[in-house]
Amino acid sequence: MPLFLLRYDTERKSAEEMSGFFEQAVKIHREHKIPATFFCTGGAIDAREEDFKAFFDEVKDDRLFDIQDHSYSHIGIGYDTGKPLDVLRADYEKSIACHERVFGVRPTGISICGTGGADGKRLQGFDETEKSRAELDMLVDLGVRQINSFLIGNSESRDFLNYESLGHPEVMGYPSAYSDTGWMNRAEHGDPMEYILGQITDRADKAEHMPLMLHDWVAWLKAGDQELSHVVQIVDHARSLGYEPVTHLNCYNRQELWA
Repeated sequence: MPLFLLRYDTERKSAEEMSGFFEQAVKIHREHKIPATFFCTGGAIDAREEDFKAFFDEVKDDRLFDIQDHSYSHIGIGYDTGKPLDVLRADYEKSIACHERVFGVRPTGISICGTGGADGKRLQGFDETEKSRAELDMLVDLGVRQINSFLIGNSESRDFLNYESLGHPEVMGYPSAYSDTGWMNRAEHGDPMEYILGQITDRADKAEHMPLMLHDWVAWLKAGDQELSHVVQIVDHARSLGYEPVTHLNCYNRQELWA
């Protein structure tokens, strides 16, 4: 059965703008039994510590919810002229420290941050340059065991993999694609829901896993309502086509997918 990997890159710092988001997310994900991973930036955790702590306390024992990391400052990994390794490491260390302070848990997964080209050309994989290999080594040293599939010759949007070729067979690469900053916020493909439901159908026809990258601020502020009704519609459509919704941690625990 193909898998449906729904995630929220959870990064908005304004408590006023995001008021009610976590509560509604918990409500609809529980009512409709929708698993999701929340990749949280340390900067947002710091800015909205009370909100994040309440969210964590509510869902910490609920397997529908998986909380992981998204760097502190939305810093870029895997760029040809990106930040120096010591700057990248300090940013991730700071974010991980936020998780440990507020949640009491050290994250094992990250989602790579896009930087809009600010750090140069995005590479094809961690195996492309000496520096990109060092970036992966650094993340693994910090305890990361789940990260985007990012190797030359593999599809980032389709493949599960491991990083044995770079000395890290214990690290899972997971597929990542379909950011709502493009198809919903900027409506780059016309009607957002028509587009994304069509993409799910196309993937289902090929029996391919389907990743979906939502952002807390897009889902809450740009989707037309604050019910997260589009999330329910998307997942209902995926299920009707035979998809099994899962968290990223669930995928990591299914080592037959990637090991």
